[in-house]
Amino acid sequence: MLQDFPGRKPDEHVIMIIRKHPIVFISRVLVFLLISILPLAIFLYFWSRSYPIASGTLIGVTGYLIALMYFLGTLMALLISWLNEEFDLFILTDHRLIDITQINFLKREVAATPLSQIQDSTGDIQGFFGTLLNYGEIKIRTAAGRGSSFIIDRVPDPDILARKILNYAHESKEMHGVIEHEEAAPDNVTAEEGLQNI
Repeated sequence: MLQDFPGRKPDEHVIMIIRKHPIVFISRVLVFLLISILPLAIFLYFWSRSYPIASGTLIGVTGYLIALMYFLGTLMALLISWLNEEFDLFILTDHRLIDITQINFLKREVAATPLSQIQDSTGDIQGFFGTLLNYGEIKIRTAAGRGSSFIIDRVPDPDILARKILNYAHESKEMHGVIEHEEAAPDNVTAEEGLQNI
C-alpha cells in the first residue's frame, strides 16, 4: 500500500486508498482489441495476400508501415486512457481525505479536506453491470460550502467504502471535540483498526 505521497505530513498515516474497479481497465483493453488488433489483423491478412512482405515493393512496405503506425497510435491511446483511470483515486489518511483527479495525460487536480469537515458520504450503484459487479460512485459532501464535494466513480463496493469514510470522519470529529457522541454509520472498522492493518 502507498505509504508516502507528495505533501504528506510527518505524523500522517494512510488508512486506505480507493481506486477504480478492475472492470474499468478490462473495458479499456477490450476496446483496444476491438479498434486495434481485430481490424489490424484483418487488414494485414488481406494486405499480405496482395503484397507479400518478401516482395519488398514500395506499396507493400508502405501498407505495413501504415499498419504499424496505426497500431502504435492506438497503443498510445490505450496507455494514456489507462493512466488517466489509474491515477484517479482517493487517499484517506488519519487527518484528511485527498481527491486526486486525473483530467487528462498532462493535467491533474488535487483537492483535500480535513476529516472533521466531511458531513456526508454516499455510495451509489447504477445500471446492470454496476449492480452485477458491485461498482459505482462515492460522493463526499463537506462543510466547506455549497458545491464542495468529492466524487470518484466506478469504484468497488461504494456503499461499504462510503460508510467507512463517514466512520473515520466521525471518529476524527470526536477526537477533535467537534461533535458530541453521536452514532456513527454502522460498520465494524474503526480508525485504530485501519491503522493497525498498515
